[in-house]
Amino acid sequence: MHYLPDPRTTRTLTTDELRASFLVRDLFRPGEITLRAIDLDRVVLGGAVPGREALTLEAPASMAAAFFAERRELGVLNIGDSGRVRVDGTTHAMKNRDGLYIGRGSREIVFESESPDRAARFYLVSYPAHVSCPTRHIA
Repeated sequence: MHYLPDPRTTRTLTTDELRASFLVRDLFRPGEITLRAIDLDRVVLGGAVPGREALTLEAPASMAAAFFAERRELGVLNIGDSGRVRVDGTTHAMKNRDGLYIGRGSREIVFESESPDRAARFYLVSYPAHVSCPTRHIA
């Protein structure tokens, strides 16, 4: 868990201390899904960089959930080359700068690159959700 300083402390931090407190590093590792839990509103930030193999998003043990989106919604932004995100059997083609909203209750989330030599880079942002909304692609 990454803990952020409170607002009063934040006002006193130097530039280097602000960077150390708020900058999230090393999200994009080839062939991996990397997740970081932040205490601010229970956000989970992440990166998925599929290569030759597809990557399946699993719920970390700390979430105490059967699957990642059991009680969460997920926003996905492709900042790399073309790829695909498969949500419960439906495939969404993702070009550079495409977004995908994945609603609470989605069980299987799989990331793929169109070409293993030119990987997609999926930036992930997830928050707790109290209602289920449909998955939507945003070109």
